[in-house]
Amino acid sequence: MATSEPSSARLPVWVPLLWLAVFAAALLVPARAAHASHPNPDSIKHLHNMHYATTNPDGPGAYDEQFCIESHDTSKVGNTAGRSFVDQTLTQMGSGKVWDGLGGWRIDLWATSSNCVSYPASTRATIEIEVHYGWDWSSICGGAVGYYNCVVHDNPIWNADYGHYDSCWAYVYLVFSSGGRLDSVGRAFINHEFGHVFGLADDNGVCNPPSIMHSTIVGYSCGNWSNWYPSSADYQSVINLMG
Repeated sequence: MATSEPSSARLPVWVPLLWLAVFAAALLVPARAAHASHPNPDSIKHLHNMHYATTNPDGPGAYDEQFCIESHDTSKVGNTAGRSFVDQTLTQMGSGKVWDGLGGWRIDLWATSSNCVSYPASTRATIEIEVHYGWDWSSICGGAVGYYNCVVHDNPIWNADYGHYDSCWAYVYLVFSSGGRLDSVGRAFINHEFGHVFGLADDNGVCNPPSIMHSTIVGYSCGNWSNWYPSSADYQSVINLMG
């Protein structure tokens, strides 16, 4: 599997032309283009499973969100270190600082035990989120070399309960210079990108309410949220998107 195309093994053989017209226009979500946070009006930019909860508390269930880590330079960030850091950031930092458990556990995040490419295609297809560390994702995220982090949503599926398409998979691309840092700045970028995974945008030019989606810590212009974790408004926006 090519380093710059980690999602290629999952691409469907064909996609309806109408879907291509809609989805291609909104495929990339850059992490550092300015301004504010609000729910993304395009329903395809959130995960399908976030609408639902699984009752099993002992492991990832059918509607839980698993994530794997793949480092494309393990001399910089190893797969084990990256997995531990992302898992800690998303699930272990305490109440009010993690995405895990939001909406009555409709967001229920589980780290896989191995890196993404170690799984056969059939198993990898059951992992909803992949996090890729690397030096440069400009071929995917656009912009200057080594600058942008981004999220790509993939494999749209029709959600009859809510009357829209949402995505089966999301790919999070983190560059070592910002989102790939193993510190509070890296945590902020991880939370920002997972905001995109769960349907938040950063494109309306308004700084209120305070949000990780437009915080100065992740390179945005709004200084009213300086924490590395999501704000209460971010949590409420995602809950609202859950329906």
